Amino acid sequence: MTNKITKNIQISLLLIATLGVMSGITVVSSLPLISHTFSDIPHIEFLSKLMLTLPSVIIALFAPFAGHIVDRFGRLKPLYTGITLFVIGGSSGFYLHDFYAILAGRAVLGFAVALIMTSLTALIGDYFEEKARHRFMSKQGLAVALGGILFITSGGLLAQIHWSYPFAIYFIPLLFLPFLLRSLYEPEKHKHSDDPELETKLLPVYITAFFVMVLFYMLPTQLPYLIVNTLGGEPKSIGFVIATAMTFNALTSMQYAKIKARLSYMKIYAVTFMLFALGLFIISQASSIAQLYFSTIPIGMAFGLLLVNTNAWFLSKVPPSRRGKASGILTSSFFLGQFSSPLLFEPIVSAYGIQGLFLIVSVFSLFISATLYANNRK
Repeated sequence: MTNKITKNIQISLLLIATLGVMSGITVVSSLPLISHTFSDIPHIEFLSKLMLTLPSVIIALFAPFAGHIVDRFGRLKPLYTGITLFVIGGSSGFYLHDFYAILAGRAVLGFAVALIMTSLTALIGDYFEEKARHRFMSKQGLAVALGGILFITSGGLLAQIHWSYPFAIYFIPLLFLPFLLRSLYEPEKHKHSDDPELETKLLPVYITAFFVMVLFYMLPTQLPYLIVNTLGGEPKSIGFVIATAMTFNALTSMQYAKIKARLSYMKIYAVTFMLFALGLFIISQASSIAQLYFSTIPIGMAFGLLLVNTNAWFLSKVPPSRRGKASGILTSSFFLGQFSSPLLFEPIVSAYGIQGLFLIVSVFSLFISATLYANNRK
């Protein structure tokens, strides 16, 4: 596909990309308040985290099927269906006040995001050639980070008024849906490429995507409880700390194309895991909210590269005719990691506390970085 993609198309794709981050962290500041509001429900502190991660398991289960839909019916019909369901399911917490009914709305949100993210990844692969794709993905990383800053900050401020108000943010896609309808076009269907070993080739990418998200979702699922319950902060503090990390995420994402021109995918991973380890270590030693802000620089920089690098690595390996199905599996891997994050870390939190968890994962991340660096030296 040509490199000369119109400005409106690029803006449309960037707007769609922000929906992925909106689906999760928008309501993160409400989690402690939700657990207090529904305190009569057994194990509500753990169940309230499912408000954030339940969509992830639905996405993980449905995304491979969404990939088949995108390959068969095109990119745009599943995309617009997903956006409609996104608004309905995402905003449910604003007008429903039964905990389990809101969880059901979060499940609908999961179906929606599976369709949206799978369609988006396929469209980016269809619209851009490789070098232009790296440049666009720098912009995408920036847009996602800025969207994260906007949504987490807005969610934190709205949660100060009432825990349900951040759910109203999910109405926002209605505003730019007309612009998408005017700007995007359906790409031509590609001839089928028969590569029986493709899934084996992509397996390292899928595994990496899973673990990247397990680590990424430590912040929205664990940090709110550290800030509110341990360090005595308010819901808006959660938003400001995570938004600061997202600022450095944005600044680093902008440089991805330049960094990729100098470093291989694996070398970028080595650098990012080292930065991530440093940020987690700072959190593990923090005794005040002010100290948490020092962790936002390396953590933000790490995530500014991790997600973009994984998507770019994936698109460099998959042929055009298989992008829908493969994108579905990649989406599934990302969001299975989101859902698994609190489940995998809950035993460690129970045994060593949240800061103990951050210290242990810091050491593990440093080990990954050193291993990748040693392998690249060879």
